[in-house]
Amino acid sequence: MVYVDVDKCVGCGVCAEACPVGAITVVGGKAKVDQGKCTGCEACVEACPTGAMMAVREPVAERAGVPSVRPSPEVIRVKPQPAPVTSRTKALPALGAALAFLGRSIAPRLAGYLLNALDRKLARGQASPAARASGGASPASGVAGRGLRRRRRRGRRG
Repeated sequence: MVYVDVDKCVGCGVCAEACPVGAITVVGGKAKVDQGKCTGCEACVEACPTGAMMAVREPVAERAGVPSVRPSPEVIRVKPQPAPVTSRTKALPALGAALAFLGRSIAPRLAGYLLNALDRKLARGQASPAARASGGASPASGVAGRGLRRRRRRGRRG
């Protein structure tokens, strides 16, 4: 809204000429603003040489019964970033592949080798039953007779 300070106004009419909608008229040597026509463009305020024109912004009153529209706060959910992959996790597939290879190819060979070695050792121990009966030393018994007795005791227990 634009108002005129009648004490400062000299009635020169410069403000009336600057108004684009013709809301200002000079009556009795003073400017008068028709508030119904005034758009609030403030062109007259800038044009007035004496500073008699004043622009006043009035707050807009809310209508009774009509709620004001205010945006509600928006909740934004942030997903946490996944933990970086550690070197241990990266190595698991390679370790699994290596264990599968060992289980399929090397473990049967190793088992066969160990079983053959066990058979050879048992064959050497059973090759001379006469030596055992006579108390002679056999390669598996160690000192004459002592290792043989130990072996028998272990066999009886388990």
